[in-house]
Amino acid sequence: MPVEYARPVNHIAVSVNDIEAVTKWYTDLLGFQIIGGKIMHIKRSESPSAGIFQIYGDSLHEVKLAYMSTGNGVGFEVFEFLNPGFKKNDVDFEYNRSGFFHICVTDPNPHVLLEKVLSHGASRVGNAVTFPTGITCIYFKDPWGNVVEILSSSFDNMATLDTA
Repeated sequence: MPVEYARPVNHIAVSVNDIEAVTKWYTDLLGFQIIGGKIMHIKRSESPSAGIFQIYGDSLHEVKLAYMSTGNGVGFEVFEFLNPGFKKNDVDFEYNRSGFFHICVTDPNPHVLLEKVLSHGASRVGNAVTFPTGITCIYFKDPWGNVVEILSSSFDNMATLDTA
């Protein structure tokens, strides 16, 4: 059965240990915006029928949540789980592990953005690559260990060129 249409990415979600710091960092450095300008604090004891408790089950009792918007409207959802608490993944960058392992933002000057994020607690992952086509990609970890790629081109432009 043929696919009716290519579905757009709606949002990406990340679990963090300090939602205020993370949302400020992504706002200040990548230009993401908090939708509605607020971080929600949801407690089962106060809102037992909240949808989040229906989705994540009986073990979740308290969470902070922020909805952010990126430059092209893809959502960036930030969770700080309070009860049960956040569990840090202490494993270094594993490009070959199962599941999602990075997000990518587009910036016409990846080296400039990299220097900006490095001066605000990020760490570099690997080396910058500039392909013969002029497209540059650079990876970094935000201060909380999430891997972000900076690509100087749109994805569809990059994918149609011979960058191997």
